[in-house]
Order: sequence, then C-alpha cells, then structure tokens
Amino acid sequence: MSQPQPSETKPSKKKIIILMALGLLIPVFLVSMAMLAVNSDAKNQQKYAQQKAEMLQKIQAREAAEKLQAEQGYAGAASEASAAQADGAAE
Repeated sequence: MSQPQPSETKPSKKKIIILMALGLLIPVFLVSMAMLAVNSDAKNQQKYAQQKAEMLQKIQAREAAEKLQAEQGYAGAASEASAAQADGAAE
C-alpha cells in the first residue's frame, strides 16, 4: 500500500547531532568540575595547614610568656619572702 516516509522512521540529523554533542559535553563537564574541586581542596588544605601552624606558634608564644611570668612571680615572691625574713630578723 503506501510506504512510510523516511523521516518518520529515522530521527532527524539535528537531534542526533544534539544528542552526540551532549554525550561529549556532559563527561567533559564532569571531569572539569572534578579537577576544579581537587584544585580547590588542595588550596584549602594548604591554607588550613598555614593557619594551624600560626595558631600553634601563638599558643607556644603565650605559654612561654606565661611560664616567664610565673617564674618572675615566683622569684618576686621569693625575694619578698626573704626580704620579710630579713626585716623580721633585724627587728
């Protein structure tokens, strides 16, 4: 009887080209996003390590200052005690 039209049985070339382009672009997009994430993570890890080192340095400096202050406090208290004993002995 009547033969089907060739355009009805085959998808148009335009649709095939669009699907092929998407088939190529989607993996490229995913790979590029993965690369971006890896680079960003590396930068964040570097900043984190730097901040950690700075915090550790501040903590060590504070502890050293507290230790020095405590030593000076003990030395001052000891000298005051010896001075008080000397005053007591002199009386």
